[in-house]
Amino acid sequence: MRCRARRAALVLAMVVGCGGDKGDDGPVTIGLLAPKSGALEQVGLSFEKVATIAVANINDLGGIDGRDLELLVEDTGTVAENAPLRLQALIDAGAIAVVGPATSGEVEQAWPVAKANKVPIMSPSSTAPALSQIPPIGPDDDGYLFRNVPDDNVQSIAMAYYLRRARDPLVDQVAILYESGPYGTGLKDAFRASFENVAPGMVVKQVTYEQNLANEAAARTVIDELAAGGTPDMVVLIALEQDAVKLVNAWHNNGNPVLPTLEWFMTDGARSGGFLTGAGPKVAGMCGTAPTYPESGSAYGALEDRWNAAYPGQNLADQVYAPNVWDAFHLIAAAMIAQANTYPGEPLGGAHLRDEITTVSDEGQIFNAREWRTMISALRRGNDVDFDGASGPTNIEAGQTIGPYEVWCISPDGAAFERQLFLEAEDLRMLLDAP
Repeated sequence: MRCRARRAALVLAMVVGCGGDKGDDGPVTIGLLAPKSGALEQVGLSFEKVATIAVANINDLGGIDGRDLELLVEDTGTVAENAPLRLQALIDAGAIAVVGPATSGEVEQAWPVAKANKVPIMSPSSTAPALSQIPPIGPDDDGYLFRNVPDDNVQSIAMAYYLRRARDPLVDQVAILYESGPYGTGLKDAFRASFENVAPGMVVKQVTYEQNLANEAAARTVIDELAAGGTPDMVVLIALEQDAVKLVNAWHNNGNPVLPTLEWFMTDGARSGGFLTGAGPKVAGMCGTAPTYPESGSAYGALEDRWNAAYPGQNLADQVYAPNVWDAFHLIAAAMIAQANTYPGEPLGGAHLRDEITTVSDEGQIFNAREWRTMISALRRGNDVDFDGASGPTNIEAGQTIGPYEVWCISPDGAAFERQLFLEAEDLRMLLDAP
């Protein structure tokens, strides 16, 4: 028996009381765990838009061996403690795999649920280095946690390389303002090590704050602490979208900036349309880093075509982690098809789906989303495939991947992100491995 109800125009199935894949001709259920409210509200809404077109693309190209892929969405509210409850709700509603959650704190809370239920989860945006470590430092997740985004050990190298070797003028001293969760703390520690040891510079001050600042008055308290006793002109800001907006607005102080010579250098948490809307003109010309993707090529073009058709007039480049979300759904769908053909007759999901996610990401004939039907034919013939994504090569090793990074700057009118520097994945890997 299949239990289904449809939700408005997005056709999101909300399945109640039906756990796991039934192995019949009905839909295959996949989940999205997204922060549709709270500090990453605009990011979560963007994730849902990309998820919708990714599922539509897969279904238009044949689905999962003729079965439609159906999407369920749960909102974490950008609250780490919500993530395991929302993940369990998706699993109870029938999801056999889940894209998300978004933040490292949410992933830290959610992976035990994934492991206990044998449901793979793939975060397109969580970057805390600790989640890449083996137990007891890292998660004992039995392989059910995947991330198709490079972690912040890689981002820290990109940041330090730009500030100490590529920027004009070079930066010798910085302060760091960071959120106190796993994302902020992990990236702060990784960046400090890179900045002081790999590309010698000096971190002269660190100020922290709790994620999800209540309002700009709370942000002003943080800015006052940053300003106390003086601080360098360059401050590295590690903050999620809405916290970054509040902090920048509190610093800007209605046109009378606290520390008027201060320049922000930001990270991936601020590279979003919501940040541009809330703070863009105030930080025009200032820069940051984020995982990125090749801006041309067939793989990215497949996503771009779908996006432009579904959301005309909305700039895909402003959607943070859009290529990673798109790739996560396609990787998992390819793994479902691989499982169905390798283990015919068994319900989809569980350990075999977990293992096929790694298999279809590496060491085979390379395909992208424009070549989906050809790739599926290869899988059905028992051939090895390597899905390359809109975010670049998606080779997953021990649940992780290394991809390219960019240095971005905000345009003079504050309305757009402009790429300043592109750093290839292999170049970053060499910098990461350098003594």
